[in-house]
Amino acid sequence: MSFEYHHLDKFGYANLDLCEELLESEKKAIVLISGASSSGKSFSAEYLRELLERNGHHAVAISLDQYDYGLSGIIPNKVNANDFQNSLQNLPEIENRIKKIIIDLPFENKFSDATCLTIRTAIQDLLSPEDLERFISGLKREWQVLNFDEPSVYALPEAAQDIRTLYNGGQVQEKRYSKIISERVDSDVIYNGKDYDVIIVEGIYALDPSFLKAIEPLKVVKDFIDGNPKSLFLRRIIRDMKNTGSPSEFTVKIYFKYIIKSYENTILPCRKAADIILDNDISFNELRAGDLYITRDNFPIHNPEAVAYLKKEGKILSSVYEKDFYFVAPNEAQEYNNILRFRETSFDEGKTYQPSSLVHKGAPKARKDNKIVRPINVLLDEKAIQNVWKDEESCLSDFLNSGFEINRVEKKIKTKLILQGVSLTLYEVSGREAYVEFTTSHNNPVGKEILKEIGD
Repeated sequence: MSFEYHHLDKFGYANLDLCEELLESEKKAIVLISGASSSGKSFSAEYLRELLERNGHHAVAISLDQYDYGLSGIIPNKVNANDFQNSLQNLPEIENRIKKIIIDLPFENKFSDATCLTIRTAIQDLLSPEDLERFISGLKREWQVLNFDEPSVYALPEAAQDIRTLYNGGQVQEKRYSKIISERVDSDVIYNGKDYDVIIVEGIYALDPSFLKAIEPLKVVKDFIDGNPKSLFLRRIIRDMKNTGSPSEFTVKIYFKYIIKSYENTILPCRKAADIILDNDISFNELRAGDLYITRDNFPIHNPEAVAYLKKEGKILSSVYEKDFYFVAPNEAQEYNNILRFRETSFDEGKTYQPSSLVHKGAPKARKDNKIVRPINVLLDEKAIQNVWKDEESCLSDFLNSGFEINRVEKKIKTKLILQGVSLTLYEVSGREAYVEFTTSHNNPVGKEILKEIGD
């Protein structure tokens, strides 16, 4: 039997009820929160912890993300498993030396060819010449197929042991992982199991069969946090842009290449085992997050002759042909507050197009004038997007194969011009009414005169 909710408060109180039921017969209640990457597990865990505290319980929230081995462990571990059948004798020391080399390097250089040469020199006394070459070759290969969303990334047995210790009233040292340097860092925080009656554990593999087996026979409440494809994608990309050192193009690439597959193959199947399910689509609060982007004053052109008037009387500075694809989740109407747009630009007057940006626009501020002030996240700019998709087909294939739908496609001509000393941008949108954007304010005699000319 499972309970499915769309509201965080209902999710919280359902967990409270099941925890109190467990505490009738157990020393402590354990809540496991699993779900898709960026579904809101950490937020939900903290919400639940606060709710439990308000209702007379003492809860600790532990994130399995903090049990990440770090890049100095993940990559060598994969090489050890795939190339040496887990037989390397000096692996801990190898990992220790690698960590010292890569810890302060930019993400993209962690296992570059130059870095691997440095690693080779640093560990050559720990491996035979033949094994050394095989190990270095393996490092380069595993770096190219790095996937942060698979069970081998996390020290799940270590986490299970810590939970058992807490359950039995013992002490454990907090595990802490830095997304900036992609490594474990030291912590002096100590958790004492005697201080808590509820242990909350969140992570993408909190309901993984191997992890559940490792904490048997402890009784648990099992939660699964889900969301639609658009919410999950936006949360993951925006989060990693702000909180990690990895370039946005790297995150987008691995999202479509590995993260979606990991979710479908190893995370989503755990949903059916959950006691409580929360469908946690992107919130209005999240739609107000981002860098503020202020558009200029926009006005529709009702007069059919106004476009010709603007082009004839104004000094044209440039004209750009653009094609925009608007992505939505299944059953989601295109919403003005939540726009995910893939743009292509043409340099031959609309004959051919090439990718130029991927942008998310959130909920605008409430205003009474003609300005639109809204958060915008440039997920991929013109340079970065070329490192992800070389053409329209490859981009659309990634999105459509990941559960997205195309709400609409728009072609437009964007013409920048100066008319009577006023800077304007004219937008001619195929199948829609044209509009004009004032780069400088329209609220002056010249601006008002122009509005008169383009109005009804």
